[in-house]
Amino acid sequence: MAGGLGVAVVGLGRIGRLHARLLRCCVRGARLVAVVDAVEELARSVAGELGVDWHRDLGEALRRGDVDAVVIATPTFLHRDMIIRSLEAGKHVFVEKPMTLTVEEALDVVRASEKSGLVVQVGYMRRFDPAFSRAKKEIDSGRIGEPISYVTIVRDPEPPPGWAADPSKSGGMFLDMLSHDFDMARWLLSDEVTEVYVAAASRVSEEAARLGDVDVANIVFKTGEGAMGIIHAARRCPYGYDLRVEVYGSKGVVAVGDKIDNSFHLGVESGVVYGGIAWFEKRFYDAYVAELEHFASAVKEGGKPLVGPVDGYRVVEIARALWESHRSGRPVRIEYRV
Repeated sequence: MAGGLGVAVVGLGRIGRLHARLLRCCVRGARLVAVVDAVEELARSVAGELGVDWHRDLGEALRRGDVDAVVIATPTFLHRDMIIRSLEAGKHVFVEKPMTLTVEEALDVVRASEKSGLVVQVGYMRRFDPAFSRAKKEIDSGRIGEPISYVTIVRDPEPPPGWAADPSKSGGMFLDMLSHDFDMARWLLSDEVTEVYVAAASRVSEEAARLGDVDVANIVFKTGEGAMGIIHAARRCPYGYDLRVEVYGSKGVVAVGDKIDNSFHLGVESGVVYGGIAWFEKRFYDAYVAELEHFASAVKEGGKPLVGPVDGYRVVEIARALWESHRSGRPVRIEYRV
């Protein structure tokens, strides 16, 4: 591991390319040595841009002696097998969220991680954002008293393209998009989500309706310690990326939101007035760097990452319950297996 953690990035879509570029130039304690993608032209192009080796197959990267760890940024339905293959090859793993597509796959990863003794970190980068980290410290300090209510508004500019639009491959809105928000709720509240109730529909995307996904959702949840939560989510927002979180406590309130012009913003077909951030890569750029540095440090120090495989599993379990509530029209209790 001389010169820092040697990393191969697997999957060169939007997030994979971001991770590769950050590892090439900005992440202390780690260095990019190879990129992997099944599309040869893409792998060649990114490798040429960054001055590293390229492969079409994960197995080729796993056989390299200079690869200590892999960043898995492939489509969600491929995660389980790639994680386990990497662990069996003796490589540490950073996997983009969500960790897996199904609960059983997530449990497989938890067991494989425990057996290997290697570091597995899940890419919930909001935990590494300075504003959310500060909110966590304020809540844990008791400054706002006992957390009573958790409120999130999250809206993406547009529904996802390609495989991510297909819930059979991505887990749909509840897993692909909202896993971030439930990870954040678990972390900020230091508690587990124990019951969910969903009111959701396909209202803004014909493709979502055709593929059996939802694109607008209002979710009520409860936690084991009695906190209550509300999450409003939408796949399309005319004025851009919108993320706001508030925790109401017995002695105060803490809120995290985008840097917007609060005087006025409007989004309609005829025009847009907005002072915010267009998309999440810019909003969470520093957090992406910080989470990769944390991963490299966890490997070097032999410690547990802030977001491990059990965290990854529990969010997948919550998404399963959300789908069950949506289909049944009833509240669903959650029983965790790990």
